This record gives sequence, structure tokens and C-alpha cells, in this order.
Amino acid sequence: MKEYTWHDCTVRIVKKKVKNVNFRIRPEEPHVICLSIPRSMTYETAEKLLEQPRILRWIENYQQKISSLPVLPQGKKEEKLQHVAYCRKRLEQLLPALFQKWEQVLGVTCNKVSIRNTRSQWGSCSLRTKNISISVWLGNFSDECIEYVVVHELAHLLEAGHNERFYKILDQHYPLWRSCREELKKRS
Repeated sequence: MKEYTWHDCTVRIVKKKVKNVNFRIRPEEPHVICLSIPRSMTYETAEKLLEQPRILRWIENYQQKISSLPVLPQGKKEEKLQHVAYCRKRLEQLLPALFQKWEQVLGVTCNKVSIRNTRSQWGSCSLRTKNISISVWLGNFSDECIEYVVVHELAHLLEAGHNERFYKILDQHYPLWRSCREELKKRS
């Protein structure tokens, strides 16, 4: 492992049994950039990757995104756990009916819905497994925003990318999506 300071960040480079370079920034350590590199790659080559304009933009955007995510409530550990439990329970009550409704409307079926403690995205969809994951922190938002994320993730089963066809699906089936996306961006 190699660790050094770069642009007010700590960079940790670890050689692993991987095919590609993986960049990670964790919400709890937004100024630590972790790189997993193939064992055959030199540390110097990995360091040069950080200077690529697209990587610099990704790091800057990701750090901004992390810094704008909902902050865990301050206080005792029990209070934090109670807040997470509240969000999870709220989602567990809302999601089954929303998924049932929108699977029928869109004519798709997902295999599994999970609620995870993720802070970097509100939802994700695996096209391979047709599993959808929802962030527990979405429980802090309005019913409309939760419904938007459900529709958004299910729409990925019809169109993988965020392209014109994908947004036409959202426009057709959930016209409120733009205002919901703005609310999520503002309060995230």
C-alpha cells in the first residue's frame, strides 16, 4: 500500500487482484481517495491517472455530492439508530404498494427490492439480476419523491441508460419527476 497527500486529499493506493483500477471515496472520509490497482500496475502509473481531467472532474463532483448528502442526526448512537429504523420502517410500509403499482403500469417485474444504508445514490437497478436497491435515507423525503425513485429504477428495466428514451418513459408515466428530482438534489 502507498499513501500520500495530493490536492488536500489523502490518496491510498492498494494493489489487489483486480483487472481494472477502482476509485472509491467514502462518505465518512470525503477527503480520502482509495485506489485499488492491478498487481501488475506500478504506483507511479496509478498516480498519473489522478491527473487525468475526467478523473479530476469525477473526484470533484463526487466530493460535492458526498458533502451534500443528508447528515446523520447528531447525538447518541441510539438516536441515529432510531432515525435509520424510522426511515427503514417508513419505506417498508410504502415500497411494496408502489412497486406493485408501477410494475403493472410499466409492464416490468423486478426480482428483489432491498433497502440499504447507502448515501451516494437514492436507488440502483441491476439489469442482470433485476434487483433494485433503495437507500434507507430516501425515507426522509416526501411520498412523491419516494415514488419517483421507484418509477426511475423500474424504468431502467425498460431502458438501461439515462437517454432520451428513458426520460420519455418518465415524462409519459410520472410527469412530476423533474420537481421530485430537484427536491432530492436540494435536500440531499
